[in-house]
Amino acid sequence: MLAMVRFQVPAAASDEFAVGADGSLAALARARGFRGGRLVRAVDDPEAWVLVTEWDGPGAWRRALGGFDVRQLLTPLLGWALDAPGAFEILVDRDGPGDAVRRHESSLAPDAATATPGH
Repeated sequence: MLAMVRFQVPAAASDEFAVGADGSLAALARARGFRGGRLVRAVDDPEAWVLVTEWDGPGAWRRALGGFDVRQLLTPLLGWALDAPGAFEILVDRDGPGDAVRRHESSLAPDAATATPGH
């Protein structure tokens, strides 16, 4: 599973944000199920940042977000977060140019887009 949290950070706050995001990534990396992560910034818009992490699955990601150190470090940054979908299942991947393509079945239930709690 790939998790992406998008941020719009004013230039004046970029140093503060980068330090907090680096600490958040380090805290997430200690969580069970963490596979890797990156803090990236848009080349054409230095105020656009994304914290990208890869996980064993949605449960690992959600449990990691509940960790005290993650909440302590990530929560102050969420004021700059954009409201956008952030959890994505990986359906096709490849490690390098010469590596084989791997296809994965969706883990979503057939009614995932229509089911609601209690129904």
